[in-house]
Amino acid sequence: MTTLHAVSRQRTYLDSFLVLTAFWFLLLAIFHAWPMIDVRISQSFFSSALCMDRATVPQCGHFTLSKVAWITTLRWLLYALPYLAAAAVVIALLVAGYSPRLRYRMPVQRLWISLLSLGIGTGLITNLFLKAHSGRPRPFDTDLFGGKLQFMPAGSFNGACERNCSFVSGEASGAGWLICVLFVLPPRYRMWMAPPVILASLATAGLRVAVGAHYASDATLGLLLSIAVFLGLLALEERIAER
Repeated sequence: MTTLHAVSRQRTYLDSFLVLTAFWFLLLAIFHAWPMIDVRISQSFFSSALCMDRATVPQCGHFTLSKVAWITTLRWLLYALPYLAAAAVVIALLVAGYSPRLRYRMPVQRLWISLLSLGIGTGLITNLFLKAHSGRPRPFDTDLFGGKLQFMPAGSFNGACERNCSFVSGEASGAGWLICVLFVLPPRYRMWMAPPVILASLATAGLRVAVGAHYASDATLGLLLSIAVFLGLLALEERIAER
């Protein structure tokens, strides 16, 4: 019965990983094929019409919420949450290393998987590969919204951004990982922690769009990427345990 349960759970993780990965690429294809989705969503937070005349680009408008003090404070508070969660995971692992009694009661392997998924999803894929090489300018850097660089659709690697580019959002990726940490918690804590954590994660991604730092595709795909990586590692964990 245990073996059957483990196989069933592994297939659930694997199926979820495959479905979410396919959905990720589908969304990428949609945003790439219809880039005006990104433009119109960002425009809804912009103070004027699109800056179509390059002669008036510097004066055409701004992202209104980026000038609001409490929004800036909230963004920084939300920005810190994944770092605090990662620190808590590291502390838990250190405690488990020094206390065999507590180690027996803690999901040590799952804690390691959460850190590994953070390193792979947010660190390696998001920051070291996509953001470093995509070349996609952020909304406030594009000519449509008062910047100097040409707008590029999601998934295009031909933009003029040279570093820390828009595709995908690093903060949204970290926010997606924050949702994954819920699976490390005992079920009785997970139930009441899930709503505020999910709300904070969605707010983090949404605010990146609202202040003009990212397009909707950057935030959405960044958040989902971390969850997909975590599910993939869970499926791998169960596959190894099965052997």
